[in-house]
Amino acid sequence: MIWRDFPWVLLAIAVFGSVLGWWCAQLACRYACSLSEAMQLPSKKETGSASCALSVSCCVVLAGLFVVFHARYGLSLVFPAAGIATALLMVLAVVDAKTSLLPDALTLPLLWLGLGLAWVGGPVALHAALAGAMAGYGFLFVLFWLFKIVRKKEGMGYGDFKLLAALGAWVGVLNLPYVLLLACLAGLAYAVWRQKSLAPAGAYPFGPFLASSGVAVMAFAPEVHSYF
Repeated sequence: MIWRDFPWVLLAIAVFGSVLGWWCAQLACRYACSLSEAMQLPSKKETGSASCALSVSCCVVLAGLFVVFHARYGLSLVFPAAGIATALLMVLAVVDAKTSLLPDALTLPLLWLGLGLAWVGGPVALHAALAGAMAGYGFLFVLFWLFKIVRKKEGMGYGDFKLLAALGAWVGVLNLPYVLLLACLAGLAYAVWRQKSLAPAGAYPFGPFLASSGVAVMAFAPEVHSYF
């Protein structure tokens, strides 16, 4: 019968990812609300509850990513680790979009989880993970100071350095340029769309674009090279 051939494991994984996505959306909004109050950001007050569109989007995205990670890694140790990393990145993306802040309480566990997985034999070798973390932080740090010297103002926050370092630990130094390239292209496309101009001005949180690009490279790392 058809029901006997149905992939129940994939369905269970998708449902779990969907539930976790809903929880991440709620957690991210509550976190953003508490940060706004703690940092006294009157222009970015939050209600503490996620909108229906945000909740549904997080559910669909995380359910799909869990299925992809299961297809790549099965039920090995990498699968739950990648799921936790994806959930952290989702929360970070929402929090940064709402507050322009990337808390160390989320970026540092993401970094150490990536390095720990590499240490126990994950898909990225330990030396590549360490090099990726160093390159991610170092590149944006140098870019930050060059921009500050030339333009006399800050172009990004230190949270972006730490987030790219954490992503470097997950994807390795060789795939890190793809994360940064995709994030820059996505950020530019978003700014052009928002301002309806081919020469957009102003500043937008970079964390959501880094997080989404990092997840894309994590999920489709072997195929990324063929796209370029």
